Amino acid sequence: VGIALALLANLFLGVAATAPDGTGIPLVLPQLLARGSLLREPGQVAWLKAACLLCFVGYGTKMGLAPLHTWLPDAHSEAPSVISALLSGAVLNCAFLGLVRMQQVCVAAGLGAFGRDVWMVLGAVSLAVGAIFILGQTDYKRLLAYSSVEHMGILALGVGLGGAGAFGAMLHAVNHSFAKAMLFLLSGNVMARYQTKNIAQVRGLLRAAPATGLLWVAGFLAITGTPPFGLFLSKFTILKAAFDGHGWIGVLLLAWLAVIFVGMASAFLGMAQGRPDTPAAVSGRDRWWQIVPPAILGLLILWLGLNVPESLGAVLRQIAATLGGGL
Repeated sequence: VGIALALLANLFLGVAATAPDGTGIPLVLPQLLARGSLLREPGQVAWLKAACLLCFVGYGTKMGLAPLHTWLPDAHSEAPSVISALLSGAVLNCAFLGLVRMQQVCVAAGLGAFGRDVWMVLGAVSLAVGAIFILGQTDYKRLLAYSSVEHMGILALGVGLGGAGAFGAMLHAVNHSFAKAMLFLLSGNVMARYQTKNIAQVRGLLRAAPATGLLWVAGFLAITGTPPFGLFLSKFTILKAAFDGHGWIGVLLLAWLAVIFVGMASAFLGMAQGRPDTPAAVSGRDRWWQIVPPAILGLLILWLGLNVPESLGAVLRQIAATLGGGL
């Protein structure tokens, strides 16, 4: 359904880009951006707004924005951990890119404010849904999936805020990809050792598998935006943008982030502490190939928290500038 609606959005965009006399703009991004003023004609604006909304429904479903997110927890909880890492670390960003491109077209056509309003609404709903469902999870893979819903909401809020918020959203997309891939890979280690996805049945991870346990706790600190990890920097940038222009959004974001931290701390620290309940949990050691990939991802998140390379920062600023609002 999401793909069908995204294709329908392209059809509506094609209608918006076609003048009454039959002339039009090729559906190629550079052409649409260069000749966006032609989309501002009274007869074209309604079609462009409809295309934008259909894009949000189609690509928003793939991105995991609430209330279009229902497939995501089921897919993550049942897929192998490596596939879950790809879904959350790469596939969600691909859908995010589709929506960013649509926002660029809206900005070129003078409808940037309309697009940003939709981003803000879906972002706020996703953040709230993610926070509420994180609190009641008994399955750690589903908990990570709802964490992805929450983080997609943060991305949407950042783009909706524009300016520095959009820059923070782009940086957050990079950080979230690394952090969530790291945690899903580690969840595979946990499941292989404990043979369960139930949070209550996993205890003593630091004793049973010290390397996995240490990275599990580090991943929790990273994904919740604890300094000095990169997600702290990107969340802080979005928060600052919110308080600079929309104080109530900043307060709302802080409140939900506090709820999420409490919910995830209860699950992650409960799993890491205590003593293992089953003999199988303490049998054998983690292999190097189970530890090195998530460790590398963890180091990347730490590095991005201490120093954003100038080349990466320049690219992210350029992307943010195309979304309107300035920096």
